Amino acid sequence: MKKRITALLKKSPGLKARQIAHELGVDRKEVSSFFVKNLDAFVQDPQTYTWSLVQSASFVLEISSSGLWVTQFHFEKALKKSGSPLDTDHGHVVIKVVNEQKVLLCAAARIIALCNQLVRSNKKVVLDLSGNEQTLSYLDRAAFFDRLDASVDVKPGRPKKSAAQQYMANNSGLVELLEIRNDINVPERIKESFAEKFGDEHANKLFTVVGETVCNVEDHSNTVIPGFAGLQYYGRAVKKTIVVVISDSGDGICNTLRPGLKKYFPDVAKRFEPSTHAADPKLIIYAMVNGGLSSLGGDRGAGLNATHLNAEKLDAAISIRQENFSVRLVYKAGALEQPSWELNLPRLKGTQIVFEFKLDKSSNSG
Repeated sequence: MKKRITALLKKSPGLKARQIAHELGVDRKEVSSFFVKNLDAFVQDPQTYTWSLVQSASFVLEISSSGLWVTQFHFEKALKKSGSPLDTDHGHVVIKVVNEQKVLLCAAARIIALCNQLVRSNKKVVLDLSGNEQTLSYLDRAAFFDRLDASVDVKPGRPKKSAAQQYMANNSGLVELLEIRNDINVPERIKESFAEKFGDEHANKLFTVVGETVCNVEDHSNTVIPGFAGLQYYGRAVKKTIVVVISDSGDGICNTLRPGLKKYFPDVAKRFEPSTHAADPKLIIYAMVNGGLSSLGGDRGAGLNATHLNAEKLDAAISIRQENFSVRLVYKAGALEQPSWELNLPRLKGTQIVFEFKLDKSSNSG
């Protein structure tokens, strides 16, 4: 039967089980039972209930790196090459990390966000990590699978037990990807972990950055997809890189700010009219440097500015990914260098933030 169905779907993809049964002259239940046992080769569209060959029906996003590490930049490169699976008509999406490569937390967060958004768009999602046993183990420890929607089909398989739950908070160099919700103080966990490993010198600055951003997610996210945040440090003993990721699949910064601009900040609204070039990236940079902008007006809106001020003190780099553009701010010698942005990116909903700074040996008291 497999050869006959394969030949039929090659010629006429997107058929329902009853149509296939009619063409083959067999009972529909027999066809349905066959598909259930052969989901590696055939896929059903969750909206139309039609069947196609996986090879022809799937949108495939392959993420790879020429080096040992997969970062958010490699994720974005793959997305630019293939386009966003959120905008495809395919009901089946395969996201594959190619070869034996380690996935950094910044890339892992975007993979989770994309997978979860695809699931909410009623697409069947396969995350293929085959041949990446070390990466699979690290992601398990970082609570990657705890944050990944349970319906995502992971290859070669999900861990049976969560290593993150088993060893939670036992590694001061890693703050697992924690869900942002009222009963978990994510900023405090990140602060404590950082202070334990590197001392108190920069811990409060980091707490402010994470706290303000997490607060914005809690107040303005407007999505059923949970946000999350985590920390990881990398590097050698002399110089270490601290990476904090914060992911929110909600409305995004500009979509949150703009409704209140005309009412409370008409001059700013006029200055950053959506029809002008790069208005949204420029609005985010303005809000960070100047502060005081809020969709609710009043004395609110200090969060982005607090992030900016503490980034100056830490000589940090901040990447802010929005639905179809990104902003990058690099700080050196206590000042913001010329900020940059990239427009017309493939769609990824919400806000994905990477906050990164380096510690030399003199800063490490741990």
